[in-house]
Amino acid sequence: MPLIQVFALGGTIAMTPGTAGVVPSLDAKSLVDAVPSLTDIAEIQAETLAAVGSANLSFQQIYDVCRRAEAADCNGVVITQGTDTLEETSFLASLLYKGDKPLIFTGAMRTPNQPGADGPSNLYNAVLAAASGEVNGVSLLMNTEIHDPALVAKEHTAEVSAFVSRGFGPVARIIEGEVRTLRAIEPIADIEFCEPESVALVSAALDLEPVFIEKAPDLGFKGMVIEAFGAGHLPEAWADAAAELASEMPVVLSTRITEGPVLENSYGYKGAEIDLLNRGLLPSGYLKGRKARILLSLLLAENAGTAKARFIEAVRKLG
Repeated sequence: MPLIQVFALGGTIAMTPGTAGVVPSLDAKSLVDAVPSLTDIAEIQAETLAAVGSANLSFQQIYDVCRRAEAADCNGVVITQGTDTLEETSFLASLLYKGDKPLIFTGAMRTPNQPGADGPSNLYNAVLAAASGEVNGVSLLMNTEIHDPALVAKEHTAEVSAFVSRGFGPVARIIEGEVRTLRAIEPIADIEFCEPESVALVSAALDLEPVFIEKAPDLGFKGMVIEAFGAGHLPEAWADAAAELASEMPVVLSTRITEGPVLENSYGYKGAEIDLLNRGLLPSGYLKGRKARILLSLLLAENAGTAKARFIEAVRKLG
């Protein structure tokens, strides 16, 4: 029978009522014991690494998880954590993980005390997928769907169907107790972990001054990701500030829109994507802003001289 290692980091899947709302309190063994049918599909090892809301997780913790997963003597690893940063932590792991066994992130949108709690089924399906031999690398499983961490996003605050890969769909589904693979996950970069450089994330908004862009060097940032309007468009004042900043550090042009890539060759007015890219900004393609920030911060830390070229090479792999 396959041996699966479960590492717990806290989150909604582990929360029970406290004095004022739910708090992370269940350990890994408790999560596993709540799904007795797990022993029908795998032998389970369970270890608690943290008990926090996922807003409190760090790059260093996810790096440590990757190293533990690589060293674990098992057939697959499942990570349980909160869903608030699940798309970011799983993406970070996909850049850092060097192991040859599946590493699957999962969580829950409902606490264990709520009717229809989804944690037990997500944990069961994650273990099933990790033990199946049908899933490769790092992935994210929620609501019977397995997603590519580079493409998935949490798009609802409460529904169990919150995680969606817009325009791409899941890479696999759990159907009738089996993993039905649709396509393989190909990591967009392989990075050696260093203390990440500080990269800012800024979102454009109507009639907002570009003060933060202008002050970024004074605040110690080494790079910036700008979530622009539409297909990659900024007000003229923002465009000038971003172009000036791009002469000092890498500046990525992303979009605040949920679906679709940043365009590169359509709009030509000042502040549109052709103008911005010609003035040194880097297109993020299909990679959304919060993940572009993770990628750039790691690339800058590993080798600042090659960060721009490697960033473009990585995002091109998504299409």
